[in-house]
Amino acid sequence: MLKAVLFDLDGTLLPLDLDPFMQDYFKHLSDHFAHLYEPKAFQGYVWEATKAMVKDNRADKTNEQVFMEAFLPMVNHTQEQLLPMFDHFYSTKFNELKHCTTPTPLAKKVVAAVIEKGYPVVLATNPMFPAIATQARMRWAGIEDLPWELVTTYENSHYCKPNPAYFSEILEKLNVAPSEVLLVGNDTTEDLVASKLGIKTYLVTDHLIDRGDSPFKPDASGTLEEFYQLAKQGFDGVF
Repeated sequence: MLKAVLFDLDGTLLPLDLDPFMQDYFKHLSDHFAHLYEPKAFQGYVWEATKAMVKDNRADKTNEQVFMEAFLPMVNHTQEQLLPMFDHFYSTKFNELKHCTTPTPLAKKVVAAVIEKGYPVVLATNPMFPAIATQARMRWAGIEDLPWELVTTYENSHYCKPNPAYFSEILEKLNVAPSEVLLVGNDTTEDLVASKLGIKTYLVTDHLIDRGDSPFKPDASGTLEEFYQLAKQGFDGVF
């Protein structure tokens, strides 16, 4: 029997085309810091620190700590100097990226339907962004006011997708077994890797990310609308 449902955000509850979104994100971010760093160079610093964060496997380092550990040696400012600038960016310019998304009221309906069935819900978005950026995307998706049990961000997570340890950490926080959890996501690798632990998976196909090399198969798949209909009926006997 299920005891929790995990939802991916980007491409699952928040429809978007990831590549244009990330291109615009890096451009807006580097423009914001252009008074300090040459934009292309700054994008390189952020990208290298992000890659370090994704690869890191240390349980005693949050993603934020790993990012800053890699990022700060490449720049000539301290964390104390830069954090207010990052916060200002995410509270202002980052919101302009909403134009890269196509929010749907279905997102809130889906999560609300799952909550109504009595399942705790987790926003299992890849924790590569600070909480302020995740909260912005939740607002765009219309799901920020729902009673989330946990929202993963780079401040409270120690791993990134597709590291299975990312999902293990969520299971530990919820105190549930893998077989008691359903993950809903759109990426055949970053989301479906949860199945490696025994987590059940539903692959949302509206904005599917399939690089063609994933060894994982979902327990079920379909559109977000189809998952909504399933959630309203209940998961008993399905997962």
